[in-house]
Amino acid sequence: MRRAFLLFFMLFNTSAFAGAFDATISTAEQIFEATRITCSGISDEIGKVANISKANTAVTAVGTAVAGGALVAGVKKSAEEEEIDRLVKEICAAGGCSVEGVNAMSSEQFFNSVLQPMAQIVELQQRIEKSKKLGNWRTGLMAGTIGTNLASAIMSGINMNQSDLVQHISACNEMLKSAANIEMELKKMGANPMEYPVVKNLSSVHTWCNQIDVKDIEKIEKRMKGVMGTSVAGTAIGVVGVGTSAAANSDKYMSMENKLNMSDADKKKEKALNTTANVMAGANVVTGAVETGLNISLISLTKRLMQSAQRCEDVLK
Repeated sequence: MRRAFLLFFMLFNTSAFAGAFDATISTAEQIFEATRITCSGISDEIGKVANISKANTAVTAVGTAVAGGALVAGVKKSAEEEEIDRLVKEICAAGGCSVEGVNAMSSEQFFNSVLQPMAQIVELQQRIEKSKKLGNWRTGLMAGTIGTNLASAIMSGINMNQSDLVQHISACNEMLKSAANIEMELKKMGANPMEYPVVKNLSSVHTWCNQIDVKDIEKIEKRMKGVMGTSVAGTAIGVVGVGTSAAANSDKYMSMENKLNMSDADKKKEKALNTTANVMAGANVVTGAVETGLNISLISLTKRLMQSAQRCEDVLK
């Protein structure tokens, strides 16, 4: 009787274990399938973020170069203006700036004081034309930075909210935890990977599917906010710079007649306008460099995350 009871108990335990084992295998297969579905597509979503960051990097790099060109043009214009001031002083010192002075001159004085410096008049005209051309280049290039900054701001806005990606990754991470737990149960039960493919599949998931830290996605959002803020600031700087550069290059300051008769107050104002325009161009170089740097760091971050997600998706196929 006792032997029969022990035999019954052993058969019952074996049957119970077999039932529990089969149930665990079935659960494992369901968890693996749920993990495959839940974690699929993350690499594509991160890839979209990376592509926008790459495009944005190209835009901001161009904007930085354009702003640099505006700064160079502005610096050269300032140098031309220094030479123009020198020539004006020399011409005026010879009496060529005052109509009353010219009328009061004798023929010999007129020849010596006005006609002889005519070469300086020609040089003055050439330098004024060159300065105006440089001013136009500066204004045009700064207008170009407005376009690149606006484009950067728009692209940054697209990438700035990654709440859907955060939810997708969070759901995937939870499934990876479930997969790790069920894999541990199967190992305790001594499940043979050669007999049950799901054991091998779960082992591959454990090896290749590292959980993506949601904080990394939050870093993307923060950096894109930084790019957008800098782009908006760059746009504002560009608008002010264009207006200032155009004012400094107006006929009020750039015609031959006004150059020869300009008051000291107007000379100071012209110099201040040119200095401000150059400062604005320099500021746009800085904002462009900051934007480009942030975008490059985003490319590096998204590349790492995308590779991690892709490896996981490959083993889940």
